[in-house]
Amino acid sequence: MKALLINYEYPPLGGGTAIANYYLLKEFSKYKDLKLDLLTSAANNYCEQKLNSNIRIIRFDIGKNNLQLHHQNLQTIFSYFIQSTIWTLRHKNNYDLIHAFSGLPGCITAWLSGKPYLVSFRGAEEPGYEPRYDWLLKLIKPLLKIFYGQAKYLDANSLYLKNLVLKSWPDLKIQVINNGIDATKFFPAKKIVRQPIILCTSRLAARKGVEYLIKAMALIPKGKLLLVGVGKLESAMKILVKQLHLSKKVKFLGMIQHDRLPPIYRRSKLFVLPSLSESQSNSLLEALASGLPAVATNIGGNPELINEKNGLLVTPENSQELAQAISKLLNSRLKSKPGKIYSWEKPAKEYYQLYSRLPF
Repeated sequence: MKALLINYEYPPLGGGTAIANYYLLKEFSKYKDLKLDLLTSAANNYCEQKLNSNIRIIRFDIGKNNLQLHHQNLQTIFSYFIQSTIWTLRHKNNYDLIHAFSGLPGCITAWLSGKPYLVSFRGAEEPGYEPRYDWLLKLIKPLLKIFYGQAKYLDANSLYLKNLVLKSWPDLKIQVINNGIDATKFFPAKKIVRQPIILCTSRLAARKGVEYLIKAMALIPKGKLLLVGVGKLESAMKILVKQLHLSKKVKFLGMIQHDRLPPIYRRSKLFVLPSLSESQSNSLLEALASGLPAVATNIGGNPELINEKNGLLVTPENSQELAQAISKLLNSRLKSKPGKIYSWEKPAKEYYQLYSRLPF
């Protein structure tokens, strides 16, 4: 069985979708009867690399030049779409099926190929999730109905995202395949963390709402905020920190490789996710698995993960409410009890079984 996986984000590019893809490939490498090629984007020049005997990664140069690796725009996505589509049409006969991991732009390429394909929704493929793309998604909505409707299988990584897609296309049949966690890396600290260290791992972009967290820090009498991530708003947020005289309370750690994150989670007392929209956050899963209680906005897939045993939900864009929740958890003895957080083995097995059944 030979599959083509299409995803414009893969580490070091991208965020949660890229990380999910990374762990799935690690699991796919265990299935020796599965030959898989991933078409993705390069941080710089075109390159091909072998992960092992059955998985190959092909990276297209989309003009990043090692800049803004966590932020994509229409120009770079379109460049990726053109290159990946030309490559797919040239090599489509080498594959049994195509998996568009993230609906756009991969599902368009998959549809053009004429091969059986499945689509995994990860966010930003439908109106209502990513405001900056809403105009385009509404414009091509009739075409998306065709692309999604002719897929052999559709899945979303949260119940919220499934329902959001169904608002636009109620006739689609969508299953939920949740993200996973590498429990060998993300686990609670052996000793109780007493320092009031607040952690946020996020792209510094408008949708992530980090500016509201920075403003909340001005209302918290104690606590130090560690911000992991980069983005287009980084300069503006550093200016905001200076304006609020928070330079001693807020530290920008920049972009940190994913395999270096676990010790940072274990050194922290509390995790905060102030997003304005979110499907199923890998960062939130990692924090909960690391034993951190969490404050998260009451949006998207967050309520599927946060309950009275592991954190608090707050109104988005509300710094005062955010500050109150953070202060409350800093002064409590609450530890994360995340419930069912699965390893990446489970979703990988589900996808492998789907591959084996295609075409239905």
